Amino acid sequence: MLPARSPYARLEGFLRDTLGGGATRLHEEEPVPARTVGVSELGWSDAVARGFGFPTVFAHQARTFELMRSGENVIITTPTASGKTGAFFPGVFDRLERDAEATALFVYPLVALGQDQRDKLLEFRERGGFGWEVASFQGSAQGSAVFRPGVRMVTATPDKLHWSLVQPGVRDFLRNLSFLVLDEAHTYRGGFGSEVAGMLRRLLALARALGANPQVILSTATIGNPAEFARELTGVDATEVSESGAQRHGKRYYLADHRGQPRRFWNAVMDASARYDLKVLAFFRGRSRAARLYSTYRAQSGYAGRAHLYMAGTSDREGRLSEFRRTRSGVMFATNALEAGVDIGDLEVVIIDGYPGSRMAFRQMAGRAGRIAPGLVLYLPSLNEQGVPQPADAFYSNAGNFLDLLTGPIEKAVVEANNPYLSPRHQARANEEFYAAGLPEPHAAALNAPRYWNLRGEGSLKYVVVEAADWERLGVNALDNPLESPSQHYALTEKHEGAVFTLDGQGYKVLRWEKHEGGTVILVERHDTANLFTRGLYTIEVTPREMGRWVQRGPLAYRHGEVVIRRRYTGYQMLRQVFERVCVGCDREPGPAERSCVKCGGRIQDRMQDHKLSEHLYDTPTELPPFRTSALEVGVDARATDYPTAVAHTLKHLLQKVTPERVACDENDLSGAFREGRDTYFFLYDDWLGGLGVSRRASLHMDDLLRRALDLTAKTCCQNPHGCFECIAVSRCYSPTLPSGERRPTDKHATRAFLQAVLGVTDEQLHQPVPAHLRPDHTSTGHTALASTLLPTSPPLPDAPPAPPVGWPLQARELLDLHGLSLPEVSARLGIPSRELQRAVSTTQPLRLRHAKFGDGVFMQGFHQGERREVLVYFPGVGQKRLLLKFAGLTVIEAVPTPAR
Repeated sequence: MLPARSPYARLEGFLRDTLGGGATRLHEEEPVPARTVGVSELGWSDAVARGFGFPTVFAHQARTFELMRSGENVIITTPTASGKTGAFFPGVFDRLERDAEATALFVYPLVALGQDQRDKLLEFRERGGFGWEVASFQGSAQGSAVFRPGVRMVTATPDKLHWSLVQPGVRDFLRNLSFLVLDEAHTYRGGFGSEVAGMLRRLLALARALGANPQVILSTATIGNPAEFARELTGVDATEVSESGAQRHGKRYYLADHRGQPRRFWNAVMDASARYDLKVLAFFRGRSRAARLYSTYRAQSGYAGRAHLYMAGTSDREGRLSEFRRTRSGVMFATNALEAGVDIGDLEVVIIDGYPGSRMAFRQMAGRAGRIAPGLVLYLPSLNEQGVPQPADAFYSNAGNFLDLLTGPIEKAVVEANNPYLSPRHQARANEEFYAAGLPEPHAAALNAPRYWNLRGEGSLKYVVVEAADWERLGVNALDNPLESPSQHYALTEKHEGAVFTLDGQGYKVLRWEKHEGGTVILVERHDTANLFTRGLYTIEVTPREMGRWVQRGPLAYRHGEVVIRRRYTGYQMLRQVFERVCVGCDREPGPAERSCVKCGGRIQDRMQDHKLSEHLYDTPTELPPFRTSALEVGVDARATDYPTAVAHTLKHLLQKVTPERVACDENDLSGAFREGRDTYFFLYDDWLGGLGVSRRASLHMDDLLRRALDLTAKTCCQNPHGCFECIAVSRCYSPTLPSGERRPTDKHATRAFLQAVLGVTDEQLHQPVPAHLRPDHTSTGHTALASTLLPTSPPLPDAPPAPPVGWPLQARELLDLHGLSLPEVSARLGIPSRELQRAVSTTQPLRLRHAKFGDGVFMQGFHQGERREVLVYFPGVGQKRLLLKFAGLTVIEAVPTPAR
């Protein structure tokens, strides 16, 4: 009898062809059987049972139905692909079947997601034989055509509902509203969530005033504070359903280190997806990288039919998604615009290019794979311009840290419905809606409502990219099928006049912008880009307006208040994309046999890099209208440390890092900038008009934040003063350079000494002494006039990364073999690209180790990581010994030839 074929057979073939035989498995999720309940036990009607289409339901689906039938509000937080849609559909259809007047409103954050879910509602209705209509209120749909007699279910975006609550048809629908369903509700966080919270309160208040008593059902990715989030978003208390009963098919996670050869890696991905009939979804943190890779393959006849693109602003996103669903194999290059809820059922492989900035986003992306069969997730660390992994990516390349990424505490989501700028205009709008319905106005002191505002922020104004020839030929009709519809920021940084870019394999150059009643038209012409592209330059200026009093903590002070943010777009850089072997010193393409550049002696790498060719500054910068928000300002007394610039920058990193831990917020809710002209004063501000309450909450918990920051500086994860992601590095620094263009320094040890002085903590209390030369000068005086201290002088700043340590090949081998670190981790620690590390380590000899009892031996093999790390060592005359590294007391002596076995 032949052995059973492994369910991972095709995936293993794909893995072998893309990463070779030495791929590092970071984690494996074992298959989990389903916990189910029979449909007959739930009291469903025949129609609801037919609509559902299965004889059993998952345990969490049954629990959700029971809560809905009992009249409770519910928030469902089970994992991705657990059947959350099937949890609330039966309860809604059950109620509408029993109450002939009841209606249900389903709100989705994205048009594509709303359309996708409407199709599922229609399938449920057809199978069950329900007679009512299901309509869609999004895009160009008119309220009178959607909210009409016979329509009892409507899918909508919050943007469409925002200005439609005064319409008679909408009011008639709300008069009988039984359910308000918010799918993918975790997307309603931060500024956008605060706006949606105001709109939802208006909608629910109007429905209740008209006589309805709707239940609120929220479906969301796993978040750290579901019940609190539901209350802040909707104003109602909800019961949490978090324990999934769904089957899990199993999933394997691998480290996809391309070792400095991205072109070879992506070519292999494209080839293997076709060879094994697999769909691959590749997530990128930035738009430009996804678009450029897609354009690279779309322009090649051998790959054109198998390359797909999905990101915000691209034309016909629904069509692109449908095409990818129909195809048997191929690669879709995407940003997190595809993260939220859009189902691609037979997707088995996901590649995540770089840590996406939050654990929630990572788990959502990984959850796309393996919905109907075992899945494969490849984590590809993002590299900086020197070819070294970014701090966050190096940190999560370790199997132990990666497990925490998948299973550890997840970020909390925050909304601020009482935002002092947003709340009054929502109250004013509510008055207009109640007046139109003939009801008493609920807010006596509300101001006049603005004529119009966008829930997604003023940065979501309409921009469309159109070919100039089509504009001249078709006029405004050309707007019906634009090349792209970027947001305001991306329009100013990627589609400015003179910009060069590639889309769908075709190069374009921006000719000019024209204002139109429907928005701004960006006119372009076809252009041979020859791997050229442009990148916009911009600055952020923070000006204090109404700030509170300074709070003193020794050599540190802070205050909270209102600031004005100004964004100026000052010019652009012309860059050339290099996706081949290149000398990083002189940008010269080397010969195939060169290991170092024969012209300048520089390092040769095979990677995608952006080489700056020129810089162009505008005569008159483009400045967006300033906006007010709330901010925390922190000042470091330059006299309290020998490294004031480095300490201030490090402290900014630390507060940016620990605030989301201690204050319920997403890391993208908080931005930062240094005060103009002062390198030791910085702002952390709520990145939304009027503020989100994040910086205010941070100011109230400042002592706790500083203590947590001190804990991070005392970690022994690394000795490098520049730190790593485990201690002081962040995934995104908002002020990486000084006005001179030089990189801002960081210093973990000096910041630790500074924080000890601020908090009055001794070395003994931290159990880790500070080097004597880094101890603060406790004789310094004059810390009471911090706001007027003189500017510090900056320490010398490096123009390039620190030189690799002497004897680094042996040190690399010790970290890799003895301590079991991953190649990206060692690359980040030593500042050496992983390809060079691998080449050097492969030519060095095995480690020679000394043990107090067994004498000198040779390293053979390692097992596990962290506290559980074990090593197998061969001792001549003794034999092989397997030792727990933590207690083995092994010392590295030198490298010796491999012993005979």
